Amino acid sequence: MDQGKRMKLYKLLNSDGEVYESAEKGQLGGNSREKIYGTLDCTAANNALGNNIYENYRVFFANESVAIAAGYRPCGRCLKSEYKKWKESQEHPELQG
Repeated sequence: MDQGKRMKLYKLLNSDGEVYESAEKGQLGGNSREKIYGTLDCTAANNALGNNIYENYRVFFANESVAIAAGYRPCGRCLKSEYKKWKESQEHPELQG
């Protein structure tokens, strides 16, 4: 790699909710205010991106397990089946392992 070129680094959240820099782009985006994660092409998130306030709360995750460990829930629009499972677990906590 050319010494003059710097590698692009991405800011991601780890499972503790702390920001770290990664050479790899996050697989999922999220909203730190609402504690929701979803796909990078989620229509709900992308529609809100023009809102500067929303952009202040935008975060990224390496993968789903990190997002869950950080306390985020799946988006009801772009991750419907994951959201349904999450919702059922909230309504019936006794069914959790």
